[in-house]
Amino acid sequence: MIALDHIAVWSDNLYRTTIDLAEQTGIGSIDGGYFPGLGLGQKLMSLGGSVYVEVESIVDHQMIANGHPMARELAKQTFGGDCFAGLCLRSDEVPEIEAFARHLGIEPSRVIDGGKRSMILGQRGGGAFHAPDFRNSWLRGKPNVYLGYRWDDDSSGLDPQPGSGRVRGQGVTAIEVGGTEAEMRAWLGPLDLDQLDLEIHFNGKADGLYAVAFNSTAGPQTLRLNPITL
Repeated sequence: MIALDHIAVWSDNLYRTTIDLAEQTGIGSIDGGYFPGLGLGQKLMSLGGSVYVEVESIVDHQMIANGHPMARELAKQTFGGDCFAGLCLRSDEVPEIEAFARHLGIEPSRVIDGGKRSMILGQRGGGAFHAPDFRNSWLRGKPNVYLGYRWDDDSSGLDPQPGSGRVRGQGVTAIEVGGTEAEMRAWLGPLDLDQLDLEIHFNGKADGLYAVAFNSTAGPQTLRLNPITL
């Protein structure tokens, strides 16, 4: 069974974007750690219901100089400002992800550093098993699917604490994406789009994520950014 897991926002400045989003929504953030193999730093903002925004920025700029594909793509995509990069679904069933990968004619992937991330208070790692990789999903404006995260204590799921914000997210209610419903169902293949417990608005424009609506203790809110450039 699939569910909405998280939404990736790419930024050229991790702190500026996180502060801007906090000022816009009232929702605080927590440290999301650093992926040494990717050069990425992260901040996490909970929208409630185990769904979160993952703000990502390159914090090791040597990765760009060395030509790392994700680092270079993130720098390119954020030259004109922040953007929605990834619409990330979750499955707790390995066979389901494998079936999705077969549908796309690919093999499931793991992030380069094996899913390990360096945290301020140590290391966490685990569920980076996913299909497909960012080049074959995000850069095509399509969602990918992750195995439910497994942390070092064998707990599953990532439900970040709300941080120091004055507002609490109470769950995502709707998303706006490009393309058509038929195109999305064709992409997902064996995965059931109807399992996502939210409204999906298809605007017929270029593929990608355009907006995320959610409930909060301050009332309904909507985050709207440009989608990744295809």
